Amino acid sequence: MVTGGGTGIGFATAYTLAKAGLAVMIGGRREGVLEDACERIRRAATGARVAHRSVDVASADDCSTLISESVSELGGVDALVTAAAIYEPVPFIDMTPEAWDRTLDITLRGSVLCAVAAARHMRDHGGGRIILVSSLNGTVSEPESAHYSAAKAGIISLARSMALDLAGSGIIVNAVAPGWVRTPMTEDFLQQSTTEMLRRVNPLARAGEPEEIANLICYLAVEAPAFLTGSTLSIDGGQTAVASMP
Repeated sequence: MVTGGGTGIGFATAYTLAKAGLAVMIGGRREGVLEDACERIRRAATGARVAHRSVDVASADDCSTLISESVSELGGVDALVTAAAIYEPVPFIDMTPEAWDRTLDITLRGSVLCAVAAARHMRDHGGGRIILVSSLNGTVSEPESAHYSAAKAGIISLARSMALDLAGSGIIVNAVAPGWVRTPMTEDFLQQSTTEMLRRVNPLARAGEPEEIANLICYLAVEAPAFLTGSTLSIDGGQTAVASMP
């Protein structure tokens, strides 16, 4: 199951999993976007088993329903990927409770509620894997992103805590922390960026592609050793490895 699976990293992950032969449930807010995503996957991956459900990830009831419908329609939930998030830049001095709550509700609370619902199912059916999508903003900060950075830092901590609590139930939990990736969320910035600007962002002087992040997520969901749990894997073109020079 992939939340936020209609666009960006979530869609690329759902596509990659379906192409590998796994049955995939996509959850998201916009029905039309979800329908289009499923059709694109079916056209590109003949025989793919893919379904979608509208979900408000900030609602515990919606998350529980999404899991139960995944079980009834596709047979179970062996892996969960929480990619649902929003990014709405706000200078900290202008931060409102509404802006803070909206970002934390979808990005962090949504990850928690979907993971709780999935973990309860996995516990009763032999275990599973959960991959939380964080960001480089979970460890470094950018202007006008206090709420987003706080949410993504929370996801990194959440992955560690979940790994401890769920290990006895056979559930493996990790997070991924992408850097700048070419998605609808970053489109405006990347359209204005030159190679020289991107070279100041990371050593590879480019944005990542959603498929690159999806490949790492799918590795964690399917092939990674069970001894790998409680970790956050950075995939940012080397951005967080760079020390600023005068």
